[in-house]
Amino acid sequence: MRFLFTYILFSLFALSVLGQNKIDSLEQVLKTSKAEEKAYIYYQLSKELYYKDVLQVRYYSLKADSLSAIYDIDTTRVNALNNLTYVSLQTGTVRDALMYNQKALELAERKNLKKEKIKSIFFKGYYLYATGQPDSSLVYLEEAYKKAFIAKESKIKMQCLNTMAANYLNQGKYEKALSNFTKAYEIADSLQLKKMLPNISLNIGTTLLYNEDLEQAIGYFENVIEMSDSTDVNLAYASALNNLGSCYSRMADHKKALTYFEKALPPYQQINNKLQIAQLYANLGQSNYHLGRIEAAEPFLNKAIELNRTSRSTNQLIINLIILGNIQLQEKEYLHAKYSLFEAKELVDKYNINYNKVDLYLALSHYYESTNQYKKALDFKQKQLNYKDSIFNVDHQRQITELETKFQSKQKENENQILRKDLSLEKMRVKEQINIRNFLLALSLLIIILVVILLNRARIKKRTHKIIEKQKIELEKANNTKDKFFSIIAHDLKSPFSALLGFSELLATSYDDMDDKERKSFINDLHTASQSTYSLVENLLTWSRIQQGNLAMTKEKIDIFNIIANGILANQSTAKLKNIAINNNISSHDTIWVNKFSIETIIGNLVSNAIKFTPKKGSIDISTEEKNGMLIVSITDTGVGMTSEQVQNLFKIDKNISTTGTNNETGTGLGLILCKEFIEQNDGSIWVKSELGKGSIFSFSVPIYK
Repeated sequence: MRFLFTYILFSLFALSVLGQNKIDSLEQVLKTSKAEEKAYIYYQLSKELYYKDVLQVRYYSLKADSLSAIYDIDTTRVNALNNLTYVSLQTGTVRDALMYNQKALELAERKNLKKEKIKSIFFKGYYLYATGQPDSSLVYLEEAYKKAFIAKESKIKMQCLNTMAANYLNQGKYEKALSNFTKAYEIADSLQLKKMLPNISLNIGTTLLYNEDLEQAIGYFENVIEMSDSTDVNLAYASALNNLGSCYSRMADHKKALTYFEKALPPYQQINNKLQIAQLYANLGQSNYHLGRIEAAEPFLNKAIELNRTSRSTNQLIINLIILGNIQLQEKEYLHAKYSLFEAKELVDKYNINYNKVDLYLALSHYYESTNQYKKALDFKQKQLNYKDSIFNVDHQRQITELETKFQSKQKENENQILRKDLSLEKMRVKEQINIRNFLLALSLLIIILVVILLNRARIKKRTHKIIEKQKIELEKANNTKDKFFSIIAHDLKSPFSALLGFSELLATSYDDMDDKERKSFINDLHTASQSTYSLVENLLTWSRIQQGNLAMTKEKIDIFNIIANGILANQSTAKLKNIAINNNISSHDTIWVNKFSIETIIGNLVSNAIKFTPKKGSIDISTEEKNGMLIVSITDTGVGMTSEQVQNLFKIDKNISTTGTNNETGTGLGLILCKEFIEQNDGSIWVKSELGKGSIFSFSVPIYK
């Protein structure tokens, strides 16, 4: 086994040398890793997908958090929680973002994890930025920056500078914004963080866009698109398309703007970023309005504002309220315009968000003029002119131009350095090719040696075969009870494999009789069943470690609705083969205090048994009720039912109760014994009511989380 592990390491190194995709490599390593090692690999996968697919980032981060909590891997858990903070903000679940960040801060503080604490403080600042609280955000970001400076954590310094600049941009402090973005770019460049460079270039272009330097901004956005791989969609690529549309919108070229906005929508949807989708809806609404498509404009704006309110994205909400207010003014809907613009002003004053004050004051001036309140109209017109002058004075513009020139000069210098390095890199590539060849030769030799060793071990094994045969009888006697329990594994695997065999048989025998839609449906069902089977195998292997006493039964706060929904999903394919309806009658998200793995196993077993003993076109109903501090879960089927004798012997290990299912499904009869064991370990109890020919009701109770 030691030699095999060495071979795996060499193989992975060879793959990395030969340039295999990093995500694929990590997924391959995941398959052969131990459970405690998977936490870090899941976290690495979430990092690789950070700007590509927020739902995938959430999935891998939740996996990393769960495993890290079980095995007390504190550093990985804090990092996973911070990733979940980011994902929750991008998907509009603001309360979850705050909860994850608070957990990360508390864990980093309690375990004295200095670097992770700095990261968690940064994400607190990022949370406040994303929810439109720039003043509070800057306090946390400046604290994180100072700590990162002392700890020499350059990457965190870069992240702080980038988000501080975004706050300054929201406050209309363009000089500070551009200065901080430039510093962040220089750090990212020095650290060779190629994935970050398009994002920071995008932010510099955005600063120029807000400063009305549209031609320069367009150059930056086009450069971001050139740096991005259009087949590997990421946030910077989608945002560059969106911002190009904004530039052309400000140039009054609304047809061209609409083209870019429409191009940006699919990549935003692909990476599941609701925050940016809301902004894009607003842009689509504004462009459609300018092109005279009023009926198309207002639905887009209302969708944007609804998403802004859900995600508490104050910055975007202000912008979209101003746009909607202007449209309502032009349509002479003065009362609606008043509500929109007054709400925007209240948010601007409350959160000190200044970059859109010019547009807001101008819109309020138009509102008062349209409603014959000329003195107030003049006051807001004067405010608009005064604030515009404070932003766009000559000296201020000169300073911004100097910063931009300095940044471009730095880029030129970097390009020259890259060209000088190309010659030496070419020599290094040739040397690297030779090293790879030598490495592969050495690897081949190692494999030959390994084969010789294995053949030698086989000969030794043959000589000792007689001794092993004698010991086998004694081992079988000693392990009778253990074998009895492990036969549960066979019981639990049969249901999903029957689904796999059923779907594959249908495809094999009726492929030519199906149309493309039917084939695709069966292939999708086969894929879902395969995923469920893989997940079940992984869970059963973990359970075997519990039986050996190597894994603690830790309890946590669990949402019963999600657990039951997942249990139904895992068995949906098997139910579909028998045309059985599974009804989830649970409407509330009750929380219970249990071990997550064991409760998932219980639900899976009970639903699987209900399907097994329910005839075709039957139904299964799942419901809950609270009683004396316990949550009672009941699974009711319209199956064949049981006799009173069968019910009495159902949970006894010394009684081998195994009944064939309605489709001749077989089993060990021990799945329910596992359920009983797990229920009792979770301080609950299980019971059954059944009548032959009329079906059964399996119920169990677990403690409610207080």
